[in-house]
Amino acid sequence: MPKESLREKLDGNELDLSLSNLDAVPVKELAALPKATHLDLSCNQLLILPDNFCTLTHIIKLDLSKNALTELPKDFGQLENLQHLDLLGNQLKTLPRSFHQLKKLKWLDLKDNPLEDGLKKNAGDCLNEDQCRKCATRILMYMTDLNDQLDKQWQAKKKKQEEAEAKQKEKEEKEVQRKRQEKKAEKERRRREHEARRAQELLSQNGDTSDEELNAAREKLKFNESLRMKKGKGKSNRNCFLLVLFSFLALLLALLVAIDFHCISSQKDNLCKAYWQPVRTKFLQVCEQYTYAIIEFYHKHIEKYFISES
Repeated sequence: MPKESLREKLDGNELDLSLSNLDAVPVKELAALPKATHLDLSCNQLLILPDNFCTLTHIIKLDLSKNALTELPKDFGQLENLQHLDLLGNQLKTLPRSFHQLKKLKWLDLKDNPLEDGLKKNAGDCLNEDQCRKCATRILMYMTDLNDQLDKQWQAKKKKQEEAEAKQKEKEEKEVQRKRQEKKAEKERRRREHEARRAQELLSQNGDTSDEELNAAREKLKFNESLRMKKGKGKSNRNCFLLVLFSFLALLLALLVAIDFHCISSQKDNLCKAYWQPVRTKFLQVCEQYTYAIIEFYHKHIEKYFISES
């Protein structure tokens, strides 16, 4: 429906679209007319209201009577300014859960709808102004209580589901632990069988298979295995110590090289002149003396040895 034709039907704040053979609500055009706070859609062929109908929050009075509505949008409660609602003569059985959000609703007509028992009992008659006001009050209270009950049920269901998930997780963890224990027990069993076979082989080699000798062989195997593990652990500790020692020496050597490079590059550094240069000179003298000593030792002993061997 063109927006121009809607404007022609607008009278102040009232927009009358009744008896227009509408089977769909022109929501987009209605949204462009925020002045139309009183909307009459009665006596049409509406089966549903689109979800975006709930965006028409400017509506204060809404007449949907004598259509064929079977349900209202789930977000119908977003029509926060709605005060007057006429739903006479539709096919409504229930109201959306969000209906309790219509805090400003003061007038409601639900006659001639196949309502469920709870709604029908609280709606009562709407034959005059006073009864329609009471209908709005009672239905809002009923829907608020219903929403609270549904919230409690949802919370209880959620809690039950969380407990079930926790139990399932605990069960899975126990199953994993059981499989670990079984694996550990199976490994221990294979180890014992291996020791028994080794002991039997040793006894077979010696020509004696008595129980005492068998037990003694088993104990010997256990002792050797324990000793081997201790040696391996000691070797690992020794290797770790050597690695730390070599790392420290490498770091110390790198530090000395860095200091020497700095002192050679910075001739004016007083600390280098006072401390490092004398140490460096002494160190080079010692290295030179040891180098001459090694060369002399080589000439006296090692070279003579190779000459005699040749």
